[in-house]
Amino acid sequence: MSVQIVRFRTTPEKVPAVTEEIEAVFAAVKAVAPQGMRYTALRETDEPEFTLILELPDGADNPLPSIPAAAAFRGWLPDQTDDNPAPRSCTVVGRYSA
Repeated sequence: MSVQIVRFRTTPEKVPAVTEEIEAVFAAVKAVAPQGMRYTALRETDEPEFTLILELPDGADNPLPSIPAAAAFRGWLPDQTDDNPAPRSCTVVGRYSA
């Protein structure tokens, strides 16, 4: 399984706009329904910090760039944060699922 993580921090006043954009991306992803993909968006409860986690089967192409709302979000996001919101590849070292 391939895992990519995007972490970024924004300002408290931008949280509603960022949240709205993430919700639009997830609506678009659900409409396309890519098979085998797991995508999660998290926000720290009391902080303007977000984490996006994309999991794909080994060898699968990332479908997000071909989904217009996801591609637009990726272009829009850098202006909402001073962080580097680029995807980072991760290696899974442990997982439990019941």
